[in-house]
Order: sequence, then structure tokens, then C-alpha cells
Amino acid sequence: MVELLDGFPAHVAAYRAEGKVNDQEYQEVVMCRVDEVAAKFGKVNFLVLLETDFQNYSIPAFLDYLKISFKHFSSWERMAIVTDQKIVEKAYDMLSPFVHGEIRGFEIKDFEDAKTWVSGPLNHA
Repeated sequence: MVELLDGFPAHVAAYRAEGKVNDQEYQEVVMCRVDEVAAKFGKVNFLVLLETDFQNYSIPAFLDYLKISFKHFSSWERMAIVTDQKIVEKAYDMLSPFVHGEIRGFEIKDFEDAKTWVSGPLNHA
């Protein structure tokens, strides 16, 4: 299940993933929100609170994740990955040099730090 998180500035697309994640809900919730933020601001700050194992994403949902990542490749500013799964955090650390913007991993206990960081202003330079 995915759900948008409240309490973030308008330039932030933030969601929680828990349990099983399928492609329909990923498209309807996450992809729609990212598209909306990118259309309005031209840039996107992004936070995912991953409270499920990454293998709980269906293959189509994972492909949607890749699709939205490449669709907005130059729009990413700050991406906060909040998880207690070290393998996921390491994977994003390895990807960081290859993507536009900055990716930071946070443990779930540090969610408020992640929220503060990702809520920072967009760089319009």
C-alpha cells in the first residue's frame, strides 16, 4: 500500500510504502503526485518512507518507479530515502553519483530530520 504523506511543502512529493505495493496504486498515488509537482515547479523534492521490504513492490510497480525516475530525470532536487533496510540505503548511495539532484538515506528513527532536509527550498539557479 502507498499513501501520500501530509505536512510537506507543495514542492515535495512524499509517500509511505507498507505491505504490498502494486503498479495501479503506485501510478495513481506516487506518479500522479510527482507529475503534479514537476508541472507546477519544474523541480521535485521527493521523500519515500519505506516501511516494507523492497521485494514487496510488484515488478510493474518497480518498473513504474524507474519510468517516473527517468521521465523527470533533470527535475530531481532532493531525494530522501527513509528506511531501516541497509541494502536499499546502499543501493541509493551507489546510484547517487549518476542521478540529478542529491539523494540521502535516513533511518526511520530519523524521519523528522529527513522531512526537514527534503522540505528545503528548490534551487532555481
